[in-house]
Amino acid sequence: MTTIQRVLLIAAMGGLMEAVRSVAVAGSGDRVRAAATVLGIGFVLIVSHLVGKLFAQIRLPKLTGYLAAGIVSGPAVLAYLDGDVVGDMKLVNGVAIALIALTAGSEIDFRAMRPLFRSVAWISAIAVCGTALALSLAALLLRPFLPFLAAMPIDATIAVCAVIGVVVVAQSPAVVVAIRSETGADGPVAQTVLAVVVLADLLVIVLFAITSSIATAVIAGSFDAGAALTRLLWELFGSLGIGAMIGVLLALWQRAVKRGLDLFVLTVCFVAAEVGQRLHLDPLLMMLAAGMFVENVMHSGHELRREFEAASLPVYVLFFTVAGASIHLDAIPTFLVPTAVLVLVRGLGLLFGTRVAARVADAPEKVVKWAGFGLLPQAGLAIALALLFARTFPTFGAEAGTLVLGIVAINELVAPALLRWAYVRSGEAESERTASEATAPPVPATR
Repeated sequence: MTTIQRVLLIAAMGGLMEAVRSVAVAGSGDRVRAAATVLGIGFVLIVSHLVGKLFAQIRLPKLTGYLAAGIVSGPAVLAYLDGDVVGDMKLVNGVAIALIALTAGSEIDFRAMRPLFRSVAWISAIAVCGTALALSLAALLLRPFLPFLAAMPIDATIAVCAVIGVVVVAQSPAVVVAIRSETGADGPVAQTVLAVVVLADLLVIVLFAITSSIATAVIAGSFDAGAALTRLLWELFGSLGIGAMIGVLLALWQRAVKRGLDLFVLTVCFVAAEVGQRLHLDPLLMMLAAGMFVENVMHSGHELRREFEAASLPVYVLFFTVAGASIHLDAIPTFLVPTAVLVLVRGLGLLFGTRVAARVADAPEKVVKWAGFGLLPQAGLAIALALLFARTFPTFGAEAGTLVLGIVAINELVAPALLRWAYVRSGEAESERTASEATAPPVPATR
């Protein structure tokens, strides 16, 4: 399908939604709402998918296209998807969050990371954790510019700022893999970047579980150190243990049944998201542990991802479009200053933190200089955490989610281009390696 055909089809779908809205405006009741939700899902699956393709043609992430489609078609702009429809479509959020965690876990290969462990460990500790702390302090200093923090007691504010710091620091292995495939990058920089962002997923999810549990107890005004520790241990180790059991189940299905694995994975993700929350377990940790078990014990993470990749596409399209439609555009002017400051703090923290950590780890000079750019991209995990933030803290989570989604949107637009440039400048992009080999002097033959 050509670009013109995609644009015309998007326009035709918009016209159809406009016509349906004008006819249905007099209707009301559950049947009309159900019909509107079904129509909205069909509209999103077609239009957002096409918009994602258009964004990919101009070398922007498809996820940015899905978000943009959600913003334009949501209640704040064209209102093809009203508030009720967007609320009904949020049922997919739990499945998508669990799928993102399962994918992240299945990419964590501890064997592949072993040769780079020193560099990865130092960068994770200094750059990722250090930047999360810097972002938390920045959010605390920006308290006068964040209305949802202004009325909180100082202890609750500190706890919530810690959660914000963890959410905002999240990286994106998906974008890193895509840019690496596109440029053909290979070498110390590309290998270190991929190992760090994959391990950072594990680190960020664990830190989110810890900080959100503490913040929930502090905000409730009933912080009991013993009870909080018990709940935290259950949430961490209970989620990891049950997640490992889910990994066993997935591996058995993968080896014994083989057929229908994609639908089985979606069902497991839905159950983990809905039941896990009621049992005070963390769906992100559960499915992360499941993915790590399949990859590191059964050594079949790649095959698992390939099996459910096609089935997960509609879920991701709906998830990111709903995320875009949920953004409160009227609140964006309020968050312009904090968004800009936090983007700047995050970028500087990751770039300079990586330089310091790489020098401490005695990494190659080009890793010191260029690896930090690989930590800048954001995508699925950050958005999943933003929506989980909103669910965990319903009284102010929507406003905090708008702040985080604004930060993610800026990084999605800018960071992939910076990473592509870093691979080229480091000499690890395929075109640069080929040119270097072509101009290198011939090696004298030895007898």
